[in-house]
Formats: sequence, structure tokens, C-alpha cells
Amino acid sequence: MNVVFAIALRHLQSGARQSALTVGVVAISVTVMIVLGGLIDGLQRRLINSITGAIPHVVVQQGPRTPLAIPIESGTFAVEKLIPFENTQRKIEDWQELVGNLPSRAAHITAVSPTVDGQGYLYRGARRKAISIIGIIPERHNQVISLSDKLMNGKFLDLNSGEAVIGIRLALDFKLKVGDKIRIQGTEEDSAGFTVVGIFDSGFRNLDDGAAFIPMRGAQSVFGLGNAVTSIGIKLDDIYAANQVAEALVGQIPYEVRSWMQDNEGMLSGLRAQSIFSSLIRLSTVIAAAFSIASILFMSVTSKRREIGILKAIGAKRQQIAGIFALEGALIGVIGGIIGVSIGIFITSLITKIQIVSPLSGRLDRMFPVELGFNMVAFPAIIAVAIGLFAALYPARQASKVDPIEVIRGQ
Repeated sequence: MNVVFAIALRHLQSGARQSALTVGVVAISVTVMIVLGGLIDGLQRRLINSITGAIPHVVVQQGPRTPLAIPIESGTFAVEKLIPFENTQRKIEDWQELVGNLPSRAAHITAVSPTVDGQGYLYRGARRKAISIIGIIPERHNQVISLSDKLMNGKFLDLNSGEAVIGIRLALDFKLKVGDKIRIQGTEEDSAGFTVVGIFDSGFRNLDDGAAFIPMRGAQSVFGLGNAVTSIGIKLDDIYAANQVAEALVGQIPYEVRSWMQDNEGMLSGLRAQSIFSSLIRLSTVIAAAFSIASILFMSVTSKRREIGILKAIGAKRQQIAGIFALEGALIGVIGGIIGVSIGIFITSLITKIQIVSPLSGRLDRMFPVELGFNMVAFPAIIAVAIGLFAALYPARQASKVDPIEVIRGQ
């Protein structure tokens, strides 16, 4: 084996330029796979987080009610008049029992938060604006949607009666700061005064521009719900299990259950198409690298037929001859893989350092959210070695078939 390795290494050194070119192709292929994979995976994660970061993974709520059909006599015919339930509030009366046992009804559930939400108005002096009023139990809601980490000023977890937390865009629009007084009115003409005790920058425009978080009791009073809530938000340890969890709950509770995946099917379809496109690019780079290695090794077999013939004449076996060129391919893959991984990690580390400043909060955020895990690095490296071995199979086989007598005769 030492002799095979020495001859393979000598072949690579004798054709240094060709070897360097082939190693470069493999290295570029590995670099492309790492950088492209990290970028696409990071962008997909950011896109998914932009959807799931401001909403629960699964929502339990009262489903739409069927209009009531009332028979009405009209001459000799009986017709039905549909009486819609437009003014009937959707609410969950037994929410406390559900919050307690939902985690035991389906896997993957890590947190549950009852919520009272509805449309209303925020008043500041003579000015008003339509907003989403969200009544929550701060500790529970923060486990489902973490807002404490997004706070710029004030507090969230210690939210008390008569206090509100609003988004940065809404605060700027009304020139509000912590300690200012506002009035919030629900659609039922019930209103109450609140003190702004926190301002957050979630990064989600709809939330930052038009939402006010208040204690659940205050929201129940504003909307006249008594002790009921309008929905229950659920957080999962695997966001892609949302449909599975929703389907499991549908048969167990008498409420509508929806997952974030059901409401964002178009986005998920786009992500799948993006992943397919990424895989095609990676496949193209792998094929290009394989053809490059195979062509270089095939040329090496052609140019070294005399040496191969002499080796076989002095007793080298076919397996040893084939092993020389297979080892050459493996060495090219290993060296190219090491160089490609190094360059790929270096480029991605540079990309992750590029930051942009939020014009509202001044917070620094990464421009390119590259996700570079172990698999993202190990897979291209393994592929590089596999490319080298696979591409060397045909040249190695051709080398093992060289007839030493014909070569020595000069035929």
C-alpha cells in the first residue's frame, strides 16, 4: 500500500498544474455548497421566524357558527330565513381547563397561553387610531411569543392592571414614551385608561405599528367578555409538527384548531421550491467537479501508459494499478475538500459580520442570517471525497486493462 500511495503522490506531483486545477474545481464546488447552503438555510429560517415569531404555532378558537334557519310561511310555501350570528362573540368559556390539559392531549406542546384579542381604538388626546388590543397573562404569553427580549424600554413580565405595552412604531406615531397615559376603547364602546409601561421592537410591522398588550382582565372588561377568552395560543418544540398537533387536537376539543402551516401554505410551497433549486445548483457543482477529476485522471492514464505497462511487467497487479488512480482521485477529493471547507467557513464568517442598523430602534441585525451547522460543513466534505473516488473509477479501470506487452512493443 505504501508503494501505491507513493506512486499516486508522484503522479499528482508530476502533473502539478493539472492536479492544482482539479483540486481547485473541487474546492470551489465545496465552497459553493457550504456558502449557498448556509445562506439559503439561514434565509429560510429567517422567513419562517418572520411568520412564527409573532404568532403561536397552533391556535385554538371558537369556530364560525352556522346561521340559524327559521321557517317562514309565505302563501302556500314555507321558506327559510337565515339569521346570521354576526354579533355573537366568539369566546372560550372553559379556557382554564383547556390550558391545564392541552399539553397532555398532543406531543410537542411546550407552552400554552390564553388570549383576549380584538379590534379597538387607542386615544391620545383628540387623536385616535385603530389597533389590535391583546389581553394576556404576561408570563404565559412570553413563553409562547417572547416579547421581553424585544423590549427597548420599560417592562413586560410585571404588567399590572391599568398598564399597557405598545410597539415602537405606534409609540413614535403618537409620540409616546414610558409613563404616558392613553385610553383604549373596545368595539363595544367600553373604554379604560392605561399607562404605557413598556415599548418593544419585535421587528414585525403589524405588531409594532398597531398592537397594545394589556392584562387579560383589562381586555375582558374592554370587550365585555366576562371571564372568557377569545383564543388559546400554543408553542411547539418542532414548528413543522404544527399540522400534526392541530389534527390531533381537532378530534379531542370542540373548538377550531389551526396551525401556522395551514395559514401559510403558499409560503411553504415557495420554500420547498427554493430548496429544490438549491439542490439542483449543488448537484450541478458536484457533476462539474466529477467530470473535471475524471478527465484529468483519464488524461493521466493516457500519458502514463508506458509507466503503467512497465509496472505491470515487473509484477504490479491489476488491483494495485487501479488502486493508484483511485487513490489519486481520493487525494484530490480530500485536499480539495479541506481547502473548500476552509474557504467556505471563512467566507460565511465574513458574511455573518455584515450588519445593518434598524432605523427605528438603532438595533444591529445581521444582513445575511447564515446558518452553518456541523452537517452543513460535513456533508460537502464527504461529497468531495466521494466525488474523487467515483470520478476515478473509470480511469482506474482503464489503467488496469493496459497490456504491458503492447506498451513495451510501442504499439
